[in-house]
Amino acid sequence: MAPPARPSLTLFLALALGALAGCAPSAVGPMVMRLGPGSAQQRMLQAGIRTGPRLSAPIAGTVPSVGTDDRFRGDDASFSTQQWGLAFDAAMTWPLTERLHLHTGLQGEMFLPLPVPGYGVYAGMSYYIGSESLGFAPSLAVRGASDFGISSSKGGPGSMAGAEATCALTFSPESGVSVGLVPFVAVHTLSSHGVSNGSLYYGGVVAARFTWGWLDTLELSGGFGRAKVGDSTSWNVPIVGVRGGR
Repeated sequence: MAPPARPSLTLFLALALGALAGCAPSAVGPMVMRLGPGSAQQRMLQAGIRTGPRLSAPIAGTVPSVGTDDRFRGDDASFSTQQWGLAFDAAMTWPLTERLHLHTGLQGEMFLPLPVPGYGVYAGMSYYIGSESLGFAPSLAVRGASDFGISSSKGGPGSMAGAEATCALTFSPESGVSVGLVPFVAVHTLSSHGVSNGSLYYGGVVAARFTWGWLDTLELSGGFGRAKVGDSTSWNVPIVGVRGGR
């Protein structure tokens, strides 16, 4: 009888299979949510999980995901992971002035035990107008993400590059608590199977940020978006997110 595989080899094989069964990148958004003026001196690191559409799914068409007969089905299956994904999201806010902040972020698809393709990066700027308790913050961000052409990826293969505009309307009822309404609109160029197309993704979320336990901030968000790819394909997108910050 052959000896059992060593744990290190088993883990390596599991990760290799996970990479081969990766996920097309999700368009997590809004990319920038500035809920209040924020600190003028201190950087803020946030990390958590957010959701968004796999915009390449309609172009990938009927290519099945690994181990399932799932397909792109639009509004008939808004939570189908073939067209909607959960992604690890890590973001850093860098104050440039009291009102002007730089936002950067990294994304990795949530395919345990490790995030596997697709991966993405984004960066943007926001400008806060208002007081400590009430204001709004328009922002503009750019994004790029890809699953590096993995033909068996869920909702892919797919790559995207684009830009997003938001304007967060925020209210702080007390110190350490901020709530806001964040509408957004994003345009992307997509590619899959050697085919390129454009997309429009728009919607809005309600978000709240407050101090919780050892975290400086806990951010919760939820809402809906609408994704449109090409001239004819569009579908509803549930948006949820949770991030902790320090």
